[in-house]
Amino acid sequence: MPTLVIISQGINFDGLNLASQCLLLKIPYVIVSQKAVDFYWPSKSDRKHMLETLLNAERTFFVSKHNLRLTEEQFGKRLPNAKVIFNPVKLSGGVIPFPKSNTIFKFVCLGRLFLLDKGQDILIRILSEQKWRDRPVSVSFIGKGDDDNALKDLAKLLQVSNIEFKGHVDDIESMWKEYHALLLPSRSEGLPLSMVEAMSAGRPVIISDIGGNTELVSESITGFIGSANEKSFGEAMERAWNLRDQWEQIGINASNHIANVIPENPEKDFAASIIEILKQRYAKLS
Repeated sequence: MPTLVIISQGINFDGLNLASQCLLLKIPYVIVSQKAVDFYWPSKSDRKHMLETLLNAERTFFVSKHNLRLTEEQFGKRLPNAKVIFNPVKLSGGVIPFPKSNTIFKFVCLGRLFLLDKGQDILIRILSEQKWRDRPVSVSFIGKGDDDNALKDLAKLLQVSNIEFKGHVDDIESMWKEYHALLLPSRSEGLPLSMVEAMSAGRPVIISDIGGNTELVSESITGFIGSANEKSFGEAMERAWNLRDQWEQIGINASNHIANVIPENPEKDFAASIIEILKQRYAKLS
C-alpha cells in the first residue's frame, strides 16, 4: 500500500474522486490544485463528499491565495490544512536584455489556445479596432490547443493582420529576446507561469484581474491590469501603450519583484513539505 499519494488537479475539485478513494482505503494523500474557477462550482450532489475529502487530506496545496479563498467560499468551509505554494520558474533568472527596436512593438500572448480559460478571442477583437491596426505593433500567439482554428477564423473574419500563430516554442528564454511585453486576457487562472516567467525575464505584463494575477502585479509599476472583456482589457492595453517608453523600467521592476517574492527553488519547498508529512506519518506509526 502507498505511504502517501499526491493528487495534482487541473482545477480545485476535478481530482477529488481519486482522493476520495484514498480516503476510503485509508491511504494518506495530499491534494494540489492548479486553478479555481469562479464560474464552475461543485454540484449540489458532490459538495458534501468533496468537502470531506478536502478536510481529510494531509495537506491541500494551492498556487494562489485567490484559489484557496475561492475554494473555501465554494465549499463554505475554512481549510485548516491548506498551504499556498509556487510552481518553479523555468528560466535561468535575471533580466533578459530588452529588444532594441522601437520601430515595431512586439507583444506575445503565451498559453494554451483554449478560449474558455485564456480568452485570446478578447485580444483579437481589441486588435480589430482601427487604432491598433494603425499602430506599429504585432502580436504573436504562442501555444497549441483546441481553439487554434477558431482563433484563426476569428482573426480572418475581423481582418486582423498584425498577428501570427507560432505554435509551440520550446526555448521560452530565447523567445523573450524578441518581445517587449506579455498579453494575457485570461478568463480563469491559478497563477500563470507565463506571467511569472515574463516578469522574471524583465517584461511588463498586461493581464486580467483573475486568479492570483494581481497578487504579483501592481498597476503601472510591474504591469497593467484589466478585466477579461474587450472594454476593460483594451483600456489596460491603452495605458500600457501610453507608457511604452517606460516598459524597460517596468520590466526591471517586475523582475526585481519576482526575485523578492518567488522562492528560488519552490519545488524544493514543496518537497520539504512532503517530507515533513512523511516524517509525521512515520512518527505516528512508531
